[in-house]
Amino acid sequence: MVEKRDGLRKRTLAQRLAMSPEEVNTLSGQIRAHLQNHSALKAAQGVMAFASIKNEVQLMPLLESLQREGKTIYLPRVEGADLQAAVFKPDGSMARGPFGIPEPGGPAADPQSIDLVLVPGLVFDEKGYRLGYGKGYYDRFLPRLRPEAMTLGVCYQFQVAEEVHPHLADIPVKELVHENGVQAVKNG
Repeated sequence: MVEKRDGLRKRTLAQRLAMSPEEVNTLSGQIRAHLQNHSALKAAQGVMAFASIKNEVQLMPLLESLQREGKTIYLPRVEGADLQAAVFKPDGSMARGPFGIPEPGGPAADPQSIDLVLVPGLVFDEKGYRLGYGKGYYDRFLPRLRPEAMTLGVCYQFQVAEEVHPHLADIPVKELVHENGVQAVKNG
């Protein structure tokens, strides 16, 4: 199973890294449009997203727009073995975290204040399970949310696999959003 998971990670990351800047921009724009029209995003006041790296879906234009609408935007920050959410300020005050990802400073937010999480991943499956880089940060963070908080896996269509062979501790997202629209996850 580890081999299958590692193979999925490597293949999908290689495919994502091979994308041209034009592909990333075009597909990211389509994904942002689907997100912007999502009822959970419209209803959410506190939204946690992610700073894009390695050709991930570019969310910054959407995040800045949501901030102008008065929503609170949180970005993840790694503290030891934990993932925290901190308020994103578009003033350039972010610092590189332990994995080279831009992270906000300031106090950690209460996960209970988050209505919606836009979850990154290398691979998602049809049941909403995800493969990240293998550190388990989101699997430890997501259970700290309120049960009614929405989680959307944000990815390109090619990042959706039939199965990622989840571990018992893996937490699935509730829906996937890619350039072709919103994809419901299969239960069971």
